[in-house]
Amino acid sequence: MAPPEAQNEILIPLFDAEALGKPNTVTWSQNLSTRTAQYYPLTADNITTGEQCPIFIAAEYYKDSTKANPKHVSRIGELAPGEGYKLKIDSAMQYGQKNAQGELRFLVYHDQERKPYQHRFIETALGSLATAKAKAVAEKLGQGSIAGSVSDIAKNFVGDYLRTF
Repeated sequence: MAPPEAQNEILIPLFDAEALGKPNTVTWSQNLSTRTAQYYPLTADNITTGEQCPIFIAAEYYKDSTKANPKHVSRIGELAPGEGYKLKIDSAMQYGQKNAQGELRFLVYHDQERKPYQHRFIETALGSLATAKAKAVAEKLGQGSIAGSVSDIAKNFVGDYLRTF
């Protein structure tokens, strides 16, 4: 599976509050204080490669009730009626991955002033497998059957900040 790359076109599904349930809470330390933010774990279609990729979108950039936000996906992407929003991967997105080869790469669309480590997203996705969407994202991250503990899985990503395309 080829990792998503800059300039790939992806399709982010339309917001569906009922199917998605509550967003996941990601917690991290920044500037000597604890921060939290809400993210929706999704699977986006990579139109360029024909594959799928996990993406975490900040709730304020995705929920229908926040469409006034200038960085909302509806404002940066092209609407594909009944499907979602098409957009190109660029410097507005960040990513995490297991290694330099791009293995298990996932995307993050959020305020880049936030500085969580990559493993915060992995821990959150695996720790909230109650929702079907979180489980689908975990499977895309190579964790379909949770045989190991969350910390064992997350340690592949520990210590690295998200990277910007």
